[in-house]
Amino acid sequence: MGLATVRLGWIWWQRSETRPPLARAVPTLPYEEFDAGLRITHFYARAGEITDGEPNLICYGVRNARSVRIEPAVENLSPSLNRCFFTEPRQDTEYRLVAEGSDGAEASAAFQVRVKPAPPEIRLFAVSEKRIVRNDAVTLCYGVAHAMSVRLDPDGWNLAPVALNCARIYPKASGTFTLVATGAGGRTERRKFAVEVK
Repeated sequence: MGLATVRLGWIWWQRSETRPPLARAVPTLPYEEFDAGLRITHFYARAGEITDGEPNLICYGVRNARSVRIEPAVENLSPSLNRCFFTEPRQDTEYRLVAEGSDGAEASAAFQVRVKPAPPEIRLFAVSEKRIVRNDAVTLCYGVAHAMSVRLDPDGWNLAPVALNCARIYPKASGTFTLVATGAGGRTERRKFAVEVK
């Protein structure tokens, strides 16, 4: 009986040694530090720079706090050793975590998240005809997002940077046309189509 117990213990110990270590969100502290009073143990974002419209994860942890809040107020918070939530800032934002202890003392921590403009995107692109008779029209329908301007090359015809629009063009000769959507910082997205004129 005793030998069987020792053998089972040995097998369990070997298996536990091969398990991956636990991921720790809260640092391990000496025992006496747990009574040290109000403290923010961590406050950070998954990314310090994101693209507009992209969600970002914010995590925090506090000890000995009666209440906790975030500025700007993007989420209702409560004291927790480790909690995370998503937010979607549309511009550069400084987040400040303020924790209050039972004695009225406060602790705070802050960081900034930079928000880059989203790149332009052509979400809709359709051409009515690829072969036409001279003097006939081709209808181009398109839709863009995050674009400040739209043009049709090679003529440089300016179009509206909207979610849905259709335009009629009258090609004089066979050729390739390019729809160019331009966003903040000069970033572009392009779609090409060819038209054969008989």
